[in-house]
Amino acid sequence: KLDQGSKLYVIDAFVTNLRETQQVRVSTNSGYFSNGETPPVTNAVVTLKDLSSGKQYPFAYSGSDGYYEFALSNADTVGQINHQYQLSVVIDGYTYTSLVSEKRAASIDSVYTIYEDGTSGFGQQKKPYYRCELSAKDRADANPDYYWIKTFRNDTLFNSAGDINLSIDGTTGEVTNFSKDSLSFTPPVTFLSFKRYQLGDSCRVQIHSITRETYNFLNQAIAQINNGGLFAITPENVKTNIVTPAGAKTKAIGWFSVATVISRAKIITH
Repeated sequence: KLDQGSKLYVIDAFVTNLRETQQVRVSTNSGYFSNGETPPVTNAVVTLKDLSSGKQYPFAYSGSDGYYEFALSNADTVGQINHQYQLSVVIDGYTYTSLVSEKRAASIDSVYTIYEDGTSGFGQQKKPYYRCELSAKDRADANPDYYWIKTFRNDTLFNSAGDINLSIDGTTGEVTNFSKDSLSFTPPVTFLSFKRYQLGDSCRVQIHSITRETYNFLNQAIAQINNGGLFAITPENVKTNIVTPAGAKTKAIGWFSVATVISRAKIITH
């Protein structure tokens, strides 16, 4: 039997520059062994402020699961590269805040397919399949870039902890002395989580340009999700960039990010 921990607010705010409805989820924590959805907070006032342009984006409660939404028209976008953003979440008179900036984008050359006949190197025969690979470039200079590469099959996102595909400068570490102005992404990033596809499937890739802090947050979250087995380490609380105001009885955790997103898709026809 475990002692019950304190009540916490959980703010999940991953905003992008895509021309689609943006969402912020506000909930409370649940018991350690609970497998259900965390309880929603329905009385919050959620506002996104572009501190660089002065624009404000009020998020309205969607009516379910703690999701607050801001609907964009086809001509609108929230995110602008190099702008600074403040998230404000007011709950019971207390204002929880977070500050982030939006980073520059990578560039995608193509998504291409490779046919595998199903014969492994050990002589085992499996059903033939296709795999998709990414050809993309990072801007090479003294400023490192951090990326979260998301992969979809037929519009279904691969979103397990093992599918979170992260990269620095399109590779596994900072590249600051490259002789050209761009650097090609390298494996294993380009293997797109090693997923298999069949004829008629769509393979879609998004490259989210994120901050160094968001990159570190996702890596820590992956480590804690996969923490177990013989070589498990002592569990730790995942960091937060949500600031709890002085005097608030309830602390807030979670993460706020604004990402620049570029996308490319490939339908497998042969």
